[in-house]
Amino acid sequence: MSTKEMLRNQLSEKVLPFWLSQQDNTNGGFYGKLSIDLESYPLAPKGGVMMARFLWTFSYSYNTLQKQKYKRAADYAYRFITESLWDNKYGGIYWLVDAEGKPLNPIKHVYAQSFAIYGLSEYAKIDPASDALEYAKKLYHLIEENAYNPSTLGYEEEFDQKWKQKALSQVASQNPEVRYTTNTHLHLLEAYTNLYTVWPNETLLEKIQHLLRLFTTYIFHPTGYCQQEFDQNWTSITPGVSYGHDIETSWLLDETLSCCKVDEDLDKKVRSMTTELAAYCYENGLDENGWMINHVDSSHVDKTKVWWVEAEAVIGFYHAFQQSGNNIYRNTALNLIQLIQKKFVDTRPGSEWYSRLDENNQLLSVLRKNGTTEENISDSWKGPYHTVRFYLEMIKRLEEK
Repeated sequence: MSTKEMLRNQLSEKVLPFWLSQQDNTNGGFYGKLSIDLESYPLAPKGGVMMARFLWTFSYSYNTLQKQKYKRAADYAYRFITESLWDNKYGGIYWLVDAEGKPLNPIKHVYAQSFAIYGLSEYAKIDPASDALEYAKKLYHLIEENAYNPSTLGYEEEFDQKWKQKALSQVASQNPEVRYTTNTHLHLLEAYTNLYTVWPNETLLEKIQHLLRLFTTYIFHPTGYCQQEFDQNWTSITPGVSYGHDIETSWLLDETLSCCKVDEDLDKKVRSMTTELAAYCYENGLDENGWMINHVDSSHVDKTKVWWVEAEAVIGFYHAFQQSGNNIYRNTALNLIQLIQKKFVDTRPGSEWYSRLDENNQLLSVLRKNGTTEENISDSWKGPYHTVRFYLEMIKRLEEK
């Protein structure tokens, strides 16, 4: 069986059926947690980020595979986003709700709003007669009105329910000086790019170009990696390299260029940057077996293997091969697919991928960091976004050769 056929079968017979099984037919949306022991928690809270990722996943799966069961799941996710997560008074989606959809943490974070735009704009391609595009446009305007700071050129990231700016408590590290993160700006760019494919608005294109310039001007370090956290002056204040985010950035920014016709000089700068990012990740981010390590800073190398990092590395390196013709990148991606099959894909029925391996490539059931954090098959951070996208992207790319 070819790699493409193996991935296609695994996606259709294991991975997508697993995520379909997480649909909460009692309270709406999708279950908030499935433990590593495959124990379901029907009363677990539901994160706005993850529910938006479910919407994108099933919308994109339907748009790619044209199977009605994925459209029905997308319809279900759309209802939960608009009926339970949407704040009818102040606009935007909540960060966290309980199992029934009642707000638990009603803050508005640009990271969550971005994934809502990402999912809603993909759903709009399925059902143009729905209000999905209008919701996505409302979020775009809310972000531009409340988050964009013309004096610093960045997007403020976290707000209370009424859209009053507050100190960062989610997504960023706990350093109180952190004002802007690469992570939030990357996924805002990703969301705006997808929105542009269904709403080719000139002002939106200007905002996309602005975000690209933030990457080339402030975020990208001339050495070849992306800095991750910044103060209000766009001075990097968190040392180190996040290889997963960098390899993801390398192909997502090229994806933006393929969807949006930007200024010619900016196009050249971004393409040069993404080429350098892939090269840096290849030269510095792989262990002796070909796994991508998680993170490195001046005092520590984190050799933990994380599910989403490995998924993004496959796409990123194969994309680098397609752009350059360099078979080193192709071989790296194909080797990593095989490693994922051996270690991350959970062979138990009714499961998907494990979340992490330790530095010795052994399965982590519990990750100890500032206490004890559970490792789950599904939760508010581990969902279908990275894995399903890995399968769909690689099936498409392997067909392109």
